[in-house]
Amino acid sequence: MIEFTGARFFERRLIRRVESAVYAVLGQQDIFTVDLAVTDGETVRQFNRETRGVDSETDVLSFPYFDGLVLPVTEADFSDEAFDGKRVALGSIMISSERAHKQAEDFGHSYERELGFLSCHGLLHLLGFDHVTEEGEREMTSLADRIMKKAGLPR
Repeated sequence: MIEFTGARFFERRLIRRVESAVYAVLGQQDIFTVDLAVTDGETVRQFNRETRGVDSETDVLSFPYFDGLVLPVTEADFSDEAFDGKRVALGSIMISSERAHKQAEDFGHSYERELGFLSCHGLLHLLGFDHVTEEGEREMTSLADRIMKKAGLPR
């Protein structure tokens, strides 16, 4: 379940569709809550500077609450501090709407496709995937392609 800040109705619907596709492709039950903000580029830049020491705007930032998740997981895999009896707080995502619009134009596809991809990318990071190595990059790209196809947002 995603708790939204700053997202318009159509953006919330789209991102929820992507979220469902993420869990379906990964074979993961939706036991999580995620905070997701769709905001402006300057706000993303400030968070990037404050949290990562990088003074530049980026398209998506992810702040996972857990390291090393091995999916699938259940509520029993988390401490009482992480599981409130209903859901596990997985982390936070921040997406620059401005950057998503620009990248959609640059890549020649819709804003919806780009926003879906960025939310997918952020969710994969929260679930423990990364692209620091070539192998990790290939895995994330393959998963994202499958997820986006399932969500009805293929390349």
